[in-house]
Amino acid sequence: ENDSNKEHTLLIVEDNEELLQVLVKLLNGEYNILTAVNGLQAIKQLEKHDVTLIVSDVMMAEMDGVEMCRYLKNQEDYSHIPVLLLTAKDAEDDKIAAYEAGADGYINKPFNLSLLKAKIGSLIKARQKQALNFKNQFVPELHNMNYTSMDERFLQKAIDCVYRFIDDPDFDQQKFTEEMGTSKSTLYKKLKSLTGLNTSQFINNIRLKAACALIKEKKKIRVSELAYAVGYNDPKYFSTCFKKEFGMIPSEYLEKILEHDNVKSENED
Repeated sequence: ENDSNKEHTLLIVEDNEELLQVLVKLLNGEYNILTAVNGLQAIKQLEKHDVTLIVSDVMMAEMDGVEMCRYLKNQEDYSHIPVLLLTAKDAEDDKIAAYEAGADGYINKPFNLSLLKAKIGSLIKARQKQALNFKNQFVPELHNMNYTSMDERFLQKAIDCVYRFIDDPDFDQQKFTEEMGTSKSTLYKKLKSLTGLNTSQFINNIRLKAACALIKEKKKIRVSELAYAVGYNDPKYFSTCFKKEFGMIPSEYLEKILEHDNVKSENED
């Protein structure tokens, strides 16, 4: 059963029934658990459920773990989901095959269950840190954030899409979904996983990043002018959103920019 109090859902893909039950028992105290016995079943589960992370055996019938991983990492709907592979093989070639397929982690069987839990927790925390870094950036810079190439392209496309409508207060989730050419659920899941933001929060975050760029460029721009330029009808509400997002009001951000410029100028002198 899924528990709404549990934040994350794991998909365990394992064809050994005994080991599958051990893993479920080990992990269902902290996570919602879904199961599958091969890659094809796993894909069907992903079509119906929102999954945080996949733990998969490698050696399975019909579609093995490496094949499944390779398939998922080349599908825009699923490429953002971390995959942790488990295998009885210890050859270097098998590890290389796993990572070339896009696996985010690799553990040899037999494995220590505490190690598995720690690795799962580490992968989830790394994704959460990545999302927080994106949210707190004043300027969106994706190239140094360790996104996969497919996910980086998706995020850049999403950012560019919001920028095209940056001064339009009527640009909303529906318009965003249409412009991205994807489904509402895929857009939501990918943005939530990669940035920690839902669709409307992502739009607002990019609007506020655009405001930061305008402050840096024009320096003395009025708050009302700034608000309208990035799609807010109410300057007061804009300032509230800016402070909530970045911990300071626009005028304080301007002071920070001017102080940085002064220090830079003094160092150059």
